[in-house]
Amino acid sequence: VSPAGQREMSQVAVKLLLPAFNFSALIADVSWERLQACRGVALFAVLHVAIGLSLGMLLCRMGKSSPFLRQHRGQVMVLCAFCNGTAMPLTLFRALVSSTPELKEVEAAGALDITIYGTVWRLLLWTVGIALLEADGAPEAAGGDSPSKARRGPGPSPGALLRAALLNTNTAAALGGFLVALGPASLRSLFLGGPLSFLREAIANVSKASHPMLLLTLGAALWPAPSCSDWQAVGGICAVKLIGLPIVTFVLLQGGLAAALNLSVTGALAVAIEACVPSALQISMMVQSTGRDARTCTVVCFWQHIAALLTMTAALAVALAGMP
Repeated sequence: VSPAGQREMSQVAVKLLLPAFNFSALIADVSWERLQACRGVALFAVLHVAIGLSLGMLLCRMGKSSPFLRQHRGQVMVLCAFCNGTAMPLTLFRALVSSTPELKEVEAAGALDITIYGTVWRLLLWTVGIALLEADGAPEAAGGDSPSKARRGPGPSPGALLRAALLNTNTAAALGGFLVALGPASLRSLFLGGPLSFLREAIANVSKASHPMLLLTLGAALWPAPSCSDWQAVGGICAVKLIGLPIVTFVLLQGGLAAALNLSVTGALAVAIEACVPSALQISMMVQSTGRDARTCTVVCFWQHIAALLTMTAALAVALAGMP
């Protein structure tokens, strides 16, 4: 698949398939009762993104000898802030509770916590995250990450971030999903068994192509294997996402924030899992859809998933040991 073809595939996924997925997931998963029950987890999703963005910005300021860290602040911040918010955490949680008899009966509650976390995470990814990528002041030249071939620009202005956050189809899909999910019961009934149920089912069927398209574009980006000489960026982002964020999360949970937010045992475990999983694979597809070279971003995601085999094991062992 040519680079132009990869970019077109990414645009189809980002501007059509993923908005359909977001709309369908919000209608199916969100209600006022669920949000109230899991409000502590929802607030932690916002906190995780804020901490990740701050650590990513700090990493960029410290890594002045790295071309990628110096020139692509938006990508670095998004990679540090946004994890695989739903699929991997759900799998890990179910594996953990099935092996821990005292937690097995609360599997449904934990799945709900992760679902609500993923809902808030998804909303932030497709507003704040996509805004940082689209408004990044350092567009890449075709030559890649070389300082002589890539122009270094200023950071995104608040106005550019706001326009990028509001003027994209994922924001519209999220607003529409929340309107149906949290709006009047008469509006919700139109989509659930009412005259507009055909539209909801059609959108849900379209959304099923989002994850296959994600894996297809990721595979196309990884072959032929992209070369990467900026190992400082790869190692730095992996360290921030897989070591730094879990440590900060554990300190906050043990320091009293879990009690302040009234987190249950399953809620605290869900937050700990979300803190230690690697960055979302769809970030590389989002970068491609903005017309930028996603090779370094793809390499970072690849090595994160390799390193996470060790770091997640250690982090979850610490999390389980600290559970009451």
